[in-house]
Amino acid sequence: MPETTLAAETELPKTSTRLLMVTGPGRSGTSAVTGALSQLGVHVPPPLVDWNKSNRKGFFETRWVVDFQREVLKAAHTYEFDADPRAAARIADATDAATQEELSRWLHGAAAGHRQLVIKDPRSVWLHDLWERAATDSGLTLCFLTMLRHPTEVVGSRSTYYGTAKDPRKARDYAISKVAGWINVSLLNERQTRGRPRAYLRYTDLLADWRSALTGVRDAVGLELNADLSSGEPSPVDEFISPELHRIRTGWDELDVPDELRTIAEQTWDACCRLADEGGDTDLSTEFDDLSERYARSYRDAAAIASDTIDSAVARAAAESARKVRQEFEDRLRESEQASGSRLFEMKAAGAAGAKATVTRARRLSKRVVRRVRRRLDR
Repeated sequence: MPETTLAAETELPKTSTRLLMVTGPGRSGTSAVTGALSQLGVHVPPPLVDWNKSNRKGFFETRWVVDFQREVLKAAHTYEFDADPRAAARIADATDAATQEELSRWLHGAAAGHRQLVIKDPRSVWLHDLWERAATDSGLTLCFLTMLRHPTEVVGSRSTYYGTAKDPRKARDYAISKVAGWINVSLLNERQTRGRPRAYLRYTDLLADWRSALTGVRDAVGLELNADLSSGEPSPVDEFISPELHRIRTGWDELDVPDELRTIAEQTWDACCRLADEGGDTDLSTEFDDLSERYARSYRDAAAIASDTIDSAVARAAAESARKVRQEFEDRLRESEQASGSRLFEMKAAGAAGAKATVTRARRLSKRVVRRVRRRLDR
């Protein structure tokens, strides 16, 4: 497979530089649409993430962005498909002025010399505020393109390429958690982009007629492309996008998920499709806010049911951590005693008493540290 290549950027009139953020849960067609836009003159900052067997045409993700956002999520103990409605707050707590400065500095350099650029990484939904401030710092006009794919197909695709569970029970747990993650990410993304220049596009619409689909995106967010999409002239995008990309067609009948979760997911999908059909500026805020509250309540209920399991797991993890800390101190203490024993033999009487006293103090100190660590872990 050859390396992913990018088309030359379109020459735009001297207007505000646009930063298009391609959003939507991973496996929703975000790679396909970003790859198409790159061939129509929208700059994707290199170097890019390499292709792999799950996406042989390329991800069209900027390597620096992926690495940066992974580190932020890791520090916040948050996941790309995190189902916790409070996950965004964890991200906010884990970022600071230095994090913002790092992103702003990179974006300023990446945008230099370009009139429009696109960033695609599903993790961006968790760092929305950072991107918004970074765009403002560089004088960029921020806009959004959200790709839509039915949650059952997203989960089916993730299970096919990322899932590792062979046990039916674990496979079901995986599917449930990913449906929940799809809901949470979709609702968060809508709330964050509300009132801003945005377009919603179904993956199936992109595959069926990419020219019409991208014409709508172009007009909604103010892009300028390097081809007349109404002419029907041959384009490299014709080879890049085709209905054959629609490989996964999982339905609800193939996923065993709780009825309430299925209902919330289906209603969220329907609301998002209305934004695709009626325009991103359609006011559905009440409907989306109600869905967010309903999902948050369902998530709290599930957490309450599993509270004993969670508490037990935390307690066992704390005990294991304390055991490892204690073992580490004891190992180091033995090494210290052995080294001190050699020194005592060599030094004989000279300083021997002092060396023994040092070992004794080290032993007492290690025991105190272990006790303190255990008390903290057991809280």
